[in-house]
Amino acid sequence: MSQSTLEYVLADRIQGLDTSAIRKAFELAGTLKNPINLSIGQPHFPCPPNIIESGCKALKDGKTAYTLTGGIPELRSALAEKYKTSNGISYATPERILVTSGISSAFLLLFNALLNEGDECLVVTPHFLMYPAYIKIYGGRMNTVHESFSPEDLEKFSGKKLKIIIYSSPSNPTGKILSRKQLEALAGLAEKTGAYLISDEIYELFDYDKKFVSAGSFYEKAITLSGFSKTYSMTGLRLASILAPEPIIKTLTTLQQYTLVCAPSVTQWMGLEALKTDMSSYIADYKEKRDFVYESLKDKYEIEKSEGAFYFFFKIKEKDDDFILRAVREKELILVPGYIFTDSKNYVRISFASEWENLKRGITALGELA
Repeated sequence: MSQSTLEYVLADRIQGLDTSAIRKAFELAGTLKNPINLSIGQPHFPCPPNIIESGCKALKDGKTAYTLTGGIPELRSALAEKYKTSNGISYATPERILVTSGISSAFLLLFNALLNEGDECLVVTPHFLMYPAYIKIYGGRMNTVHESFSPEDLEKFSGKKLKIIIYSSPSNPTGKILSRKQLEALAGLAEKTGAYLISDEIYELFDYDKKFVSAGSFYEKAITLSGFSKTYSMTGLRLASILAPEPIIKTLTTLQQYTLVCAPSVTQWMGLEALKTDMSSYIADYKEKRDFVYESLKDKYEIEKSEGAFYFFFKIKEKDDDFILRAVREKELILVPGYIFTDSKNYVRISFASEWENLKRGITALGELA
């Protein structure tokens, strides 16, 4: 059989998975001469120099071998202290922590370990695009509730046998920070239904109005995900952690042995240095940009003020694909369509993780497109 006629039979679980629209935005930006890119979901600032130096030192010291599957003891101890002091999770210990290769790998481990075919999941929406992808891969059934929910809105799910409840706070794509009242309601639903409550806190430091609450601070069964990618501009270095009850961590660690093996060794030493690094000046810069974007667009679009992360998710008058195409053609402006985060096609996401010049050009262009 010739190569041209050979058929490749893929597993059913990945049928229908498409390239992320965000990756398509990256590719599109590369075809334009002078694009204004507001699509990128990563910090615009370089990784702080002291963190880079710690990586160089680790390399020179020969720390390039496999580490313990769960992570180097020094980092797990430092993370336990971080969870206690920054997140208010008093029961955090190194034994309850797994160091892994980025939040995406944490999802891979968790969905692999927890979700059976046909299991019901509840996702707070608008949601990070990987949540429905993993639910589909492992044959789960997805239910949603809008991030503006009240405790009463969750009552309709109390009769379901939910397996996973998952959300991001601060949110990608909206910047919404769930209130303690909302988190308590989700924890109560998890107790009623037997679900695992997964709290994706990758953007926790980007908390502009001091509203962030970690569900683990009052709910000991919470599974808390924390990462270094966004906070310290280490997206390509792949480092995150999972804090969960010890039996879950033991299971995830065993699974990591057979899949990811361990998080990158040098990166773990960089993570140890990162936890000592003051990022307040960086966050202040982002808050200033958050305020600039909101004040510039609030009279032109149906937009709510972002509370955290570095995104705005706002309504437009036309379909997102049409709007994005017009933005590219008329302004060379790259945006992300809202349909990958929610069922509606009347939203776009912008990132204000950008240098000022690019951000101001982009916001001016958005104002002219309104």
